[in-house]
Amino acid sequence: MTQTRIKGPARRERLLDAAAEIVLDQGVGAVTMDGVAARNGVNRAIAYRYFADRDDLLAALLDREYHRQTALIAEGLGPNATFERWLRYAMGHWFQHGELFMRLYNDHGPLAAKAKAIRQADAQVWAVRLQQTFGLSPRTALHLAAFMVAGASGAMETRNGTDDEAIIDNIASSVIAAAKALRRGSVMSIKTPPR
Repeated sequence: MTQTRIKGPARRERLLDAAAEIVLDQGVGAVTMDGVAARNGVNRAIAYRYFADRDDLLAALLDREYHRQTALIAEGLGPNATFERWLRYAMGHWFQHGELFMRLYNDHGPLAAKAKAIRQADAQVWAVRLQQTFGLSPRTALHLAAFMVAGASGAMETRNGTDDEAIIDNIASSVIAAAKALRRGSVMSIKTPPR
């Protein structure tokens, strides 16, 4: 990028864009304040005006990418989508548009704590959907949602680009079958008196 006289939010976005390019080209570990500034054609002091350090920059990039992608998913689905539609659409979206996010999300360095918080928040959201759709108890729904979030993340790492639909089918079928089995188990345990 070449230097232009921009300030404020636009400059901050350009710095984040430069960091995203570096992550996609070379990985999270290659991001430096000097490198981000150089891609913008500015002195690194400019980058430090917007971010405390490299970790702050990467955390802001992870936040931006997460919120950008989840907003696109919500927009693409609308408010009345079924649980299964949400699950399939979200996974398909992440498979097609989530490379930057997944590189940041799976970093075991400075972003690990932030990624863990995102996983926990996602599990909470999915748990509510599981409760509403399948009538699971809050704790059971959270257990299944956490399993689902971890499994989807692992699937992202194993995909080869040719079997995305099969992966989505496998995860969706597994989660739905598990939710139905857990619901039946809850009903049976409530109806069956202890011995």
